[in-house]
Amino acid sequence: MSTFSIFEIGRSALMTAKRTMDVTSHNVANASTIGYSRQEAVLEPIIQRQAAVSGAGVRVIDVRRLRDQFVDSVLRAESAKKAAFQVQKDVMEYLQVVASEPSDASIRTSLDLFWSAWHDLSVDASSASARAQVMERGRSLVDLFKHIGGQIDAMSVDLEASIEACVRRVNLLSERIVSLNLEISRALARREPASDLMDQRDILLDELAELTGATVTHIAEGESVRVTVNGFPLVDKDHSYKLEVAFTLGGTEVRWVSAPGEYTVIPSVGGKLGGYKEARDVLVRDFKTEVENLFRTIVDEINAIHRNGFPLTGTPGDFFVTDGADYLHSAQVAPWIVADPGTICAAGVPGDPLDGSIALAIADRIEGDDGASSPTYNDMWSAIIGRLGAVGQKVDSGFGVQEILVKELQNRKDSISGVSIDEEVATLVRQQHAFNAASRVITIADEMIDTIISRMGIAGR
Repeated sequence: MSTFSIFEIGRSALMTAKRTMDVTSHNVANASTIGYSRQEAVLEPIIQRQAAVSGAGVRVIDVRRLRDQFVDSVLRAESAKKAAFQVQKDVMEYLQVVASEPSDASIRTSLDLFWSAWHDLSVDASSASARAQVMERGRSLVDLFKHIGGQIDAMSVDLEASIEACVRRVNLLSERIVSLNLEISRALARREPASDLMDQRDILLDELAELTGATVTHIAEGESVRVTVNGFPLVDKDHSYKLEVAFTLGGTEVRWVSAPGEYTVIPSVGGKLGGYKEARDVLVRDFKTEVENLFRTIVDEINAIHRNGFPLTGTPGDFFVTDGADYLHSAQVAPWIVADPGTICAAGVPGDPLDGSIALAIADRIEGDDGASSPTYNDMWSAIIGRLGAVGQKVDSGFGVQEILVKELQNRKDSISGVSIDEEVATLVRQQHAFNAASRVITIADEMIDTIISRMGIAGR
């Protein structure tokens, strides 16, 4: 082995130490960068093919990005479930506010006041003030149900807007991931660093999975990725597919567009988009249906009793009027009753201004004293609130479990990919010592050569 080979070994050590310090410095600089994955230089000895020579130095063969695809996959799946529960949790909290139980502005309070007004009228059927009170309490009850219905409809509209915004974001992310796939492929083909590009792609993949519950498949050792939702591809290496959304009577349709004008309805989606869909099509719709059914029962049963009575003025008729379909929006106290409370049918026989038997029958039905086996209106409302609370508790429990699980997985991911300043500084010091040692090797080799040239072979001079 030539004496000059020591210089080559020292040079390789110097270059390797510098390269590894560059990688460590890059880690330190990005310690607070969101989505950054720690990198490390992979070293290997330079093999010497000559006999009786141990080696020829060291070199950096790769800069490896520290990432665990299994942890990433599990974390994305659980983050998608957490996002779905978060949406449903927010919606349930809003619906509980809409229900306003318990409070002075609740359905229960309004029903109690409505019953009290009918009971007072049954005691004094000729009282103008009692009749006016019944009319006003009826209008208040209608207004409260309409207000709740309006708030539920507003929530549905907000959810639809959120679903559309979510779909637009999904389509944008898919296009950007395709662009990064191409950039990463070109960088790897040119043997250029691609770790930072992969980090950018992983950030987008994390968001896309959180929005849709998508599954990510790595192709050719991370060169490209394939992203699917329930088997439907959103990203397939260098091609992206779009989603559409349509709101039908049957519910929300999330459509996978295979070509312009051609689509397939995705049976189910996860993540935030699935949470929005579940909230709109199930949670909000079921609550509205229950509220409307209760209101329909109140209107129909009171009308059935009221039309069998007799008023002080006018002819018998209904207390409430509706279009027969959408009770929450069309129901109102009959206009003739609003104009003249004397048209309220309180008597069971015509011509008796003191008879309040019909008013008492209505009061008994509201209170549940009519002998019927059906539950009272307050009992029906309590059952609705009970179911709402049970669903809310289930969603809260699910969100709590997912929050803990995601936190643990995130800690696991950080332990693998996160940058520890203390560890990096220790690594930097170690690499600095290696650099200094390599420099000392070259210095000693230089002194050896100087000795050979300047001090050897001087005998006989």
